[in-house]
Amino acid sequence: MADRPGVVSSTPGRSGARPTIGDVAAAAGVGVATAARVLSGRGYASDEARRKVLAAVDQTGYVPNVIARNLRLQKNNAIGLLIADVENGFYSTIAKHVESVATAHGHSVILCNSNDDPAAELEYLELLEAIRVAGVIVTPTGGNRRRLAQMQRDGVVIVQVDREVPQLAADLVIVDNESAAYEAVSALLDAGHTRIGLLAGRPQVITGSARTEGYARALREHGINPEPELMRGTSFRHDHAVDEARALLALDPPITAIFAENNVLAEGCMLALSEAGLHVPRDVSVVAFDDVEWMRMLDRGITAVRQPVVDIARTAANLMIRRLEGEENGAPATVTFRAELIRRESIGRPAARRPVRSAPDAGERTA
Repeated sequence: MADRPGVVSSTPGRSGARPTIGDVAAAAGVGVATAARVLSGRGYASDEARRKVLAAVDQTGYVPNVIARNLRLQKNNAIGLLIADVENGFYSTIAKHVESVATAHGHSVILCNSNDDPAAELEYLELLEAIRVAGVIVTPTGGNRRRLAQMQRDGVVIVQVDREVPQLAADLVIVDNESAAYEAVSALLDAGHTRIGLLAGRPQVITGSARTEGYARALREHGINPEPELMRGTSFRHDHAVDEARALLALDPPITAIFAENNVLAEGCMLALSEAGLHVPRDVSVVAFDDVEWMRMLDRGITAVRQPVVDIARTAANLMIRRLEGEENGAPATVTFRAELIRRESIGRPAARRPVRSAPDAGERTA
């Protein structure tokens, strides 16, 4: 009976079974060793044998089990990319350009998303080590230093990007977060704002702690003591951002400006402002960390810190490649980029307004 259209015949393999390299060898009329040499690209095989084996691959529908082969050979050409939040445009851009560099050098990339959860991050690290990846580029949560260090001892190359795990001797590509946040908050202070709310990220990671320190340093240098009640949040996640922004808008006396420590928090801030019927910058001025497309598309564009995200991603990937190819064997390197404050129309003079009384409690304040 003729094969149905779109169905690949697996003869002479077992009916319903996944074709094996033995099936390929039998269909080609060569030994299994010869078929293996053709498929791996290693060792001698005649042109005739190569032609027969490749034809047999098409006939049987054989697909090599790469993971099983890696386990046998105790190595892998793949690189793990473990990022904090795949929905965040910053990390999506990181992923795009890491993959571009890696594939250009013959490496595949396995993308994992921790959702900024140390437990999920640990599961992915264990998975990546189990399938013998050659290296991992990670935006760490900060909760798995011991596992990362153990992977290094096992021969896995670790490159940190955007965030640093203290006491982990691994390459790091990062931005000067504190200086960039200091400049952003100083722009609000220079416009006359003294009650500036902070939508903060995770204090356990450097992007959170350093940006918060930049905020506090700018206030202190302008003679203002940072007030804990103005500093809200412990997460870079969207589901917390709106509630924390609502809590800031409910403060009495009211805040006149908000600094959001990343683009996700800035989005939550804008949603809370819209919900309260407040306008930027007429009622509340806003500055954000991470310059993403939507900030440029608003009628009143958002003043934002722009990170050189493409350079960050490509530098991290190239560091990984140099380590894997033996071109870099020295002590861990730290590459620090400077960010740029992009000034738009979201900063105005402080405006008098009443607190937003309907805001629900958003949880504990940041210390």
